[in-house]
Amino acid sequence: NTETVSKNEVAEHFSSLSHVYNERNYKLAGKRAKYPDIAIRHKYFLEMLAGTSGRVLEVGCGSGQMQLDLARRGYEMYGLDIATGMVQATRKLLRENLPNYKPRLLVGDIEALGFPDNFFDIVLAAGVIEYLRSDKKSFREFSRVLKPGGMIILSVRNKLNLGRPITTGRDLVQSAPVLGAGINAANKAVRAMLSLPPNGGIPGKRHSPGQLKRELREAGLEPTDHSFYHFAVFPRMLERKYGEFCSTWGQKLETFRRSPLGYLANQYIIQAKKL
Repeated sequence: NTETVSKNEVAEHFSSLSHVYNERNYKLAGKRAKYPDIAIRHKYFLEMLAGTSGRVLEVGCGSGQMQLDLARRGYEMYGLDIATGMVQATRKLLRENLPNYKPRLLVGDIEALGFPDNFFDIVLAAGVIEYLRSDKKSFREFSRVLKPGGMIILSVRNKLNLGRPITTGRDLVQSAPVLGAGINAANKAVRAMLSLPPNGGIPGKRHSPGQLKRELREAGLEPTDHSFYHFAVFPRMLERKYGEFCSTWGQKLETFRRSPLGYLANQYIIQAKKL
């Protein structure tokens, strides 16, 4: 979806979820009738980090689960989030689980990172860049703060999600500059008139894996690994009515996350190295 929201709207939305985010997406993962996509993404990020060490910047630290897990593994952690509530939630989680740990957290903007050049060994950004109007500034910032040879791992919504042909077709149509803008404007007007919330909670754009790789390379970041995840292959109507069944069978398809069948998935993770 080419429709995006303002940074203030993103900050307000995630701050409003900060008090329940960790419990819903980690503690209750797999226990609710909902696909545990955030917990699965977390697991795959940790797998891609195997064998690494050093200074890590997590952009979009959320409720702090990654900060906690990597701090326990000896990484020198830094966290940044645009949502004040999420930074507060991260501090709380770290304080409760690591009482003697001194967190390095701040409220900040992904497109203007307040860190020196060549400062981090690793940058993580899970479910963040989809809320930006353009990726170029953030990718330049990622590249700037990474040391040569440093690693970045980020996740996006998969624009070529073949598991939902209607959604995929809509995304392709909305990519057309004039037609897409008209469709988005009409959709917004109708939802406002009917007092309906945005689809999926908060709108964000989707990325084509191929285009994402090209944009990373333009910023001096060479893709080295990738994985699809969140195989939401059932119609939304079925998911709402038979959530547990759809989630269970969707998770079985995670086996194919590194194969061509990955294009049936709704989300995409990519790892890259600074040249």
